[in-house]
Amino acid sequence: MVRIGVLKEPGERRLTVLTPAGAERLKGQAEILVQRDAGRSAGFTDAAYEAAGAKLVDSKEELMAASDIILSYGHHHTTGPLSGGKTFIGIFNFLWEPQHLAHYQHPGFHVHSLDLIPRSTLAQAMDVLSSVGSISGYQAVLLAAERSLATVPMITSAGGTLRPAKFLVMGAGVAGLQAIATARRLGAVVKAYDVRTASKEEVQSLGATFIEVEGSVDDQSAGGYATEQSEAFLQRVRERIHEEAAQADVVITTARIPGKKAPLLLTEEMVMGMKPGAVVVDIAAATGGNCALTEPDRTVMRNEVTILGPTSIESSCAHSTSFLLSNNYVAFIEYMLKHGEELETDPILSSTLVVKDGRSVNERVLALQAAAN
Repeated sequence: MVRIGVLKEPGERRLTVLTPAGAERLKGQAEILVQRDAGRSAGFTDAAYEAAGAKLVDSKEELMAASDIILSYGHHHTTGPLSGGKTFIGIFNFLWEPQHLAHYQHPGFHVHSLDLIPRSTLAQAMDVLSSVGSISGYQAVLLAAERSLATVPMITSAGGTLRPAKFLVMGAGVAGLQAIATARRLGAVVKAYDVRTASKEEVQSLGATFIEVEGSVDDQSAGGYATEQSEAFLQRVRERIHEEAAQADVVITTARIPGKKAPLLLTEEMVMGMKPGAVVVDIAAATGGNCALTEPDRTVMRNEVTILGPTSIESSCAHSTSFLLSNNYVAFIEYMLKHGEELETDPILSSTLVVKDGRSVNERVLALQAAAN
């Protein structure tokens, strides 16, 4: 029976990619090994894993050596040599960090990066980016509400009436739509912008106003992600956003382009034009940021405007994020165990396969490497 190992995430990343319930689902299909305390920071005890039939392992090195399939959220480099026959499954972001590829280019190593899951009906249950995006958008609104000098809903009291806060959400993908929905539930007045005109109806269905700028390019092959735009169009966007940002109490930016630096949507000039006490939450900080003043995982103050650039905001809601990710990972593992002989022909497995037997094989990653050279 195949052995699946679950690594403990390092540092501030408090997630686990396989919960005890996930281990229970895989019982009978695989032997589950879990590094001790792998789920504790997300609210899952070692006892719960043992009750689900998993075996606890003390160290990362011991777990990696004993496992056939190794699960993690991000990269876990090991100092010791590993034998062949290892399959690594995680969210490795090779389109943004291709330098990590070299670690896996050893005979017998296979790597599936789940951030490359295609946006298709068949793969919907495996869509880790949608899971992370949902939590990120939700948490961004709560973070902004906590740091804002204004209340989010309209409040009427003996001292008068407080108007609802004005939110501007940049990007209407999964994270942006969740941010809109959360801000609206809290009582904010919300405006949103996205280069994809197809998102207008979704934005309006949530009770927000869609900001339209003519001249965007929609690419149907982009799998639901934003497409790189011309500089002339981006300049028109900046002019309109400058006007909107000046009126906003909170700006949340979520725009990302796979394999490229996040587009600059909020310039220093725009921030300087915002009202004192306004808050910017840039959840694209990990890929360069949508705001010119964003510094990853730091709070920046400029002209009395607070700019936050969390790179792992989903970790602040670790229990819920882990629940979603575990379901995604289990769905992928079950699919892989069933279709494992079709690595390079199956639409899901071939899309996520980055390294096969130590060789880089993913067309999207190879294209980026060729462009960089």
